[in-house]
Amino acid sequence: MKLKWFGTATILIEYDGSRLLFDPFLPLSDKVYKPSISDFNGIENILVSHGHVDHIAGIPDIVMQNAGLSTVFCTAAPREVLISKGVGEQRVQVIKPGDILNFGVFEVRVLKGKHIVFNKMLVLKKLFNPRILTHWNNTKYLIKENKVCAEAGETVVYDIKVSNKRILLLGSLNLDKETDYPENADFLILPYQGRDHIAKYAVSFIERLKPKKVLLDHYNDSFPPISSTVDTEPFVSLMRSVFPGIPVICPVAGPKWIEPFK
Repeated sequence: MKLKWFGTATILIEYDGSRLLFDPFLPLSDKVYKPSISDFNGIENILVSHGHVDHIAGIPDIVMQNAGLSTVFCTAAPREVLISKGVGEQRVQVIKPGDILNFGVFEVRVLKGKHIVFNKMLVLKKLFNPRILTHWNNTKYLIKENKVCAEAGETVVYDIKVSNKRILLLGSLNLDKETDYPENADFLILPYQGRDHIAKYAVSFIERLKPKKVLLDHYNDSFPPISSTVDTEPFVSLMRSVFPGIPVICPVAGPKWIEPFK
């Protein structure tokens, strides 16, 4: 199995000819890696963790590029948004927690998730920051799109089985308290953005899920001024101390394949 991280939460997983694309977004900044639409040629299955703009904005262009080929799997709220943006109704399939989806060699179970709650200090830092003005075009775009692209309490987690491996993919750094998530997954994909002092907060989910290996994503500055470059070293250092047997991968966004089980 291999995967690519294109930045933000955009993850492509491939095994034995089957491919799954998660949460595609094309960055608003030229200072980070920016994939082109052609990087997603031939993608048949697109899965969405929730409906925020930084998880769905690339979908209309990808579906258009792959006319008649791509199918999007998402909850009800992002489905309505994508249809309003020109994605054909027949191309968007509604999913809900409890569903089991099969894509070639992949079996994907949909679990109830929860979106991260932004702490007040972080929100204030974003609102009273000169980057609001230096990235004014982005600011206007994000204000407009955030009114449309609502999370709506519909965040999901994907439990992916392939061959004899299990991958748990989160689109936001939070979990539902009432949901029984699988422990000891071979690989946990964990978004790393959305709070001050995030390292200790993130480690609490490692304590709950007990994965064998962790890959961080969503820590690059792909939609300034809302996003930022998050230093992953405090998390890596804390993991070495608390969970020394669990490796952490902090990939570089780009076209390079990562082989997580080697």
